[in-house]
Amino acid sequence: MSKIRIVVAAVVVVVAGLGWVSAQSRDTDSGTLTGQDYGEIEALYARYSQGSDFRNAELFVSAFSEDATIMRADGSSIQGMTALRAERVQRYQGQTGDVGRRHRTGSYLITATQDGAKGRAYYVLLDVTTRPATTTFTGYYDDEFVQTPDGWRIKHRTINRDTPSD
Repeated sequence: MSKIRIVVAAVVVVVAGLGWVSAQSRDTDSGTLTGQDYGEIEALYARYSQGSDFRNAELFVSAFSEDATIMRADGSSIQGMTALRAERVQRYQGQTGDVGRRHRTGSYLITATQDGAKGRAYYVLLDVTTRPATTTFTGYYDDEFVQTPDGWRIKHRTINRDTPSD
């Protein structure tokens, strides 16, 4: 009977050890992301959108890494945190609060990469100053995410706009 107990104890220890190791690992190199990773990355979309919609420059830039790049649909780009902040100051011109539009983002497709993660999400930009609200733009974001000491951040965002078909 004692041999069976020893074998059972050994199996329990091995299974528990493997479970612990698995739970501790956040191994994006092997192509896995945790639920927490997905949640943090999805929250970046919210920071970007609400920072823009409510003229909150700090919330907006908190979605990005220090060396981030935004490629706009018109072909222009913004590179680095200093330029991101300056662009927001120019855009908001000292105004704060609700700008009267809403970014709606969804259909998140987030996958691990060797350097972090990549993602794509659809967006709809609504003008909520009209009744009913009207669609201003639709499109999708192509993103690259990196893990920083402060958590996940957008390293590169390409903004793609849908074009009307004729």
